[in-house]
Order: sequence, then C-alpha cells, then structure tokens
Amino acid sequence: MVKHVMNAAQASAAASRVMQRADELAQISETPGQLTRVYLSPEHLRANHMVGAWMEQIGMATWQDAVGNICGRYEGASEGAQAILLGSHLDTVRNAGRYDGMLGVLTALEVVAFLYENNLQLEQAIEIVGFGDEEGTRFGITLLGSRGVTGTWPDNWLACVDAAGISVAQALVNAGFDPSRIKSAARSPEEFSAYLELHIEQGPVLERENLALGVVTAINGARRLKCRFVGEAGHAGTVPMTIRKDALAAAANWMTYIESATAIYAPDIVATVGSLQCLPGAANVIPGEVLLTLDIRSPRDADLEALLGNLLSEAQQIAAQRGVTFDSEIYYSIPATPCDAGLQRQLTSAIASVQGRSLSLPSGAGHDAIAIAQLWPVGMLFARCDRGISHHPAESVMEADVMQAVRAYTQTVMALAAKNTLIEFNDGSENEALNLIAPCVAIPAWTEKLVAARPYLNVHVLQHYASQLTLDWGGEELNHALAAHPRIGEKAQGDGKEALFSKGEQSAVDTQNSALTLALAQGNAEYEERFGRVFLIRAKGRSGEDILTELHRRLNNSPAQEETEALEQLRQITLLRLEGVFAQ
Repeated sequence: MVKHVMNAAQASAAASRVMQRADELAQISETPGQLTRVYLSPEHLRANHMVGAWMEQIGMATWQDAVGNICGRYEGASEGAQAILLGSHLDTVRNAGRYDGMLGVLTALEVVAFLYENNLQLEQAIEIVGFGDEEGTRFGITLLGSRGVTGTWPDNWLACVDAAGISVAQALVNAGFDPSRIKSAARSPEEFSAYLELHIEQGPVLERENLALGVVTAINGARRLKCRFVGEAGHAGTVPMTIRKDALAAAANWMTYIESATAIYAPDIVATVGSLQCLPGAANVIPGEVLLTLDIRSPRDADLEALLGNLLSEAQQIAAQRGVTFDSEIYYSIPATPCDAGLQRQLTSAIASVQGRSLSLPSGAGHDAIAIAQLWPVGMLFARCDRGISHHPAESVMEADVMQAVRAYTQTVMALAAKNTLIEFNDGSENEALNLIAPCVAIPAWTEKLVAARPYLNVHVLQHYASQLTLDWGGEELNHALAAHPRIGEKAQGDGKEALFSKGEQSAVDTQNSALTLALAQGNAEYEERFGRVFLIRAKGRSGEDILTELHRRLNNSPAQEETEALEQLRQITLLRLEGVFAQ
C-alpha cells in the first residue's frame, strides 16, 4: 500500500490552482459578461484544449474522443493496467456558474498532479475525462459525452437539431469530428474498475450541517407528469359556492396534500408542482380546467412508485369529492442510480479522516454518473456550495473546502488504485484465489466454482455469480459450514481473516453483560440440542438483546423451517463477507 499522504501545504497549493483555473475556464464563453459554453461550440473546443494542456503538464497522455470528450491517462506501474476513471463535465447551462462540472475535472487533475509530483505510479492507471455535454443545453438531449463513453448513443441523436437548425451530425462535422465514428468513443467494461466524480452539492444540506464534503448514496430517480383537473367554468358572481365545480380549488387541495404527504413519507423524497395554468384564466370566471406539472424524485425507485401511486390516488379522491375529473400522463422517467457500496465506504473513510465526520446524502440532480453506472461502479462526493446555489453566476465554493476535497479525493483514489483485489483474484494462482475467498464460508465447492469461473469483468459480476451459487445450498452445506463456526456471544479465536470477520460481525454483543452472556449460552445449548448445529444469525448491526430475541423465536421453528432460515442467514453472511474482501 502506498504510504504517501497529501499534506496541508500541498492541499493548499492544489486548491489555489483549482480556483485559479476555474476562473480561467470561466473566461471561455460565447456570451460576454456571462458563462455559456455549449456542446461542440468553438468555446467547448477551446476549453478542451486548455484542460488537455493541463493534463499534459502532469504527465498524462491526452486525446479527444469521437464525441468530443477531452481525455487523459496517467499510466500505472504496469503499462496497459486497468484504470480508475475520474471526471465531470465542461459544458454549462446559459448564464452559468463556474464550478458545476468544472470543479470535478479540476480536482481530478490535482489527484494526478500529486502522483506525478511524487513520482508515484499505482497498480491501476488513472484516467480523467472532461465530458462534452451533460447539461443538454444546445440540443435538448443530455449526457451525450458520458453516453459516448458507454456506447449507448441512440441512433436518432445525430438528427436532433439546435435552435439554429444545426443537427448533432453537422455540429460534429463543423467541430472536426466524423459522425460515422461516434461508436469508437465507447470503452470496454474491463478498461475501468470504477468511476469517481466530485461535484458541488447544488443544495443546502452540507452547508446546514457545517460540513465541506459529503458522500452521495444515490442519484435520485425522477418522474415528471402532466396533470389536469377538469371542472366547470361559471360566472364568479352567480354560481353559489356549494354547487361549484372549481378545478383550481381541487388542484389547490391536491397541492397541499402533495406537500404534507411527501414530507412525512421520507426525508430524502421530494415532490414539486412546478407549473400551474388556469383556464379560461379570467378574474371573474370560476376555473373550469387547470393544467399542472408534478416532479417527484427519490433515491429508491420502489419508494418513488409507492408515493406517486398514493398521490395520484388522492387526486382521484379529491376530484370525485368535488365533482371534477382528474387525469395525468408521465412524460419523463429515469430510474434511481445507486452509488456503489464499496466506493461509498472508501469515500466515507477518506472524508471522515479529513473533516472529522462524513455525511451521506442523495443527489437530487442528474450527473454523468447516471450513464457511467450502466457499465462501472460509480462513487460521488459532494462539495459544499454557498446557499446551495447552482446553474447561476452566484454559484460559489470556498477555497478551504476545495483543500479538503482534494485531500479526500486523492486519499480515496490512492486507496483504490494502490491495490485492486479483483485483479489479484483474477490473476493469482488457483491456491491464491481460493485463499482470498476461503474465509467467506467453509464450503469448498462454492469457493472452487467461484475460482473456476475467473476472470470476472468487475466485482458486480463476481457477486452475482456468487449469489447464484448459494441457491444450490442445502442441509449438507449448512452443517458443513457451521461445523467450526463460533457460537453467538463467544468471540472467534485466532487472527485469521475468518476470525476477524466473526469478531466484527458480533462487535455489538456486549460480552461484559453477564446476564446476557448466560442467556445466550443457555439459548445456544437449547438450539444445538434441538437442531444439531450452532445457531447462525447475521449479527452485524444487531445488539445482543436483539439476537437473543431472535434466537428464542427461531427455537419455535420446525426443523424444515429452521433449515430454510439458517440457510438464508448463511447466504447473507457469506455474500457480505465476499463484499468485504473485494472492498479492501
């Protein structure tokens, strides 16, 4: 493991460069006095040239890919090694701020600069990409740069036109690219092990918590709907209140319900009525029709669908009570993008070491990571921005926060790139690979099949196959795995990895509580007498009292029921241990 750590002086110099370069990039704009830089414009190409020059100064090989992304590679200890991809976007909305997107590219440069200045080459290479289009400002389609890298451009994108009638295909030609070669921008899955992106939060949570940095748990899924209440227009002075069919009153009733129901559903779900149109729209006419939009977002698709169903059901009830009708249509839908659990842990550890603690939060806005997650594990860290303002000239970050961001970012990348357990597993001898995963479970057939299926493109593929193999387990495998398993409440002996796993999993069991220890011992003995094997439970995160309660419940199971429950616990523990092996 590489021991170099970025010190305060190095971080200060890095943050100063980031702020200066953000100012320099902000001068490249099509609108004097404002920042506007759209895809495939002359300004886009100038920004690419500037960033490419900065890449070359820190030992990176550079190129523009076939969709206009600026790319750089800092080689690993072995030429052609798998790489960690870092990046964000260089395009902007109109009249933008100077940090949305650009901060992620510029801080990534400082990660590589630290390696270059210290003559460090890691087990993995580092690549940086400045995506050409994330915002969709010019053509109304988003993530053109990142979807070029994943090879997922829809065929019809080349025909999309901007406000001047110029197609994407023509814009590519005008910028010196060949539309017939866009597929050459795609990278193969084995080229990268992970993608990391640093971005301003675009929200007020970190500022409210007085923290510079946070870890993104997921990029919210979203649904946008066109909604309509239809009642009956009438004269404002002649129709009694009791018989009105006021579409606006129904909409207002629903809007207040949306606000209250969303607030109590979950703290990280949001719903917004963003536009409202009354027809006929006269001061002296009861609104007969109201058109409104609903935008609902959540980091979990299941919760989003559940809440949306609740809101639409309530709209129908309100309509029925008021004698009006309601209908809706989803016109935009994107699923939630969870960030990789292992990358979240690495980022959390780095951020906690830099600022004392870390906060996890979802992203309500979209990012290039949405596209990249189709092929590679993604991780994101947020940096605090003033009042949460984004997409506006008032967008602002503090240099002191950028210092912390560069330190945490560098620490994370070095931890990931210095050792790649998947590469070690794929490339090692059969015995080396078996020894790596043997502590997960004492079922040789499972470990042997997992090793025999090497190589794996990424950890997700390995975990999926490992999970499928556990479905074949039965009573024989359960008894074999538990033959030497420590009892709950009795710490595993030794310093081996399996013992360390067991100790960590039972860390919440208070062995100083003599009454609890005795009760667990008695329960274990009763369980072993009844079922002929030790009691197994996924103990991590459970208190000793919780475990004892579950032990007593399961003593009432039939042998068949208990075998099913114990097998499921064994599967969960095994897969969690496997995740832990490859997160190191």
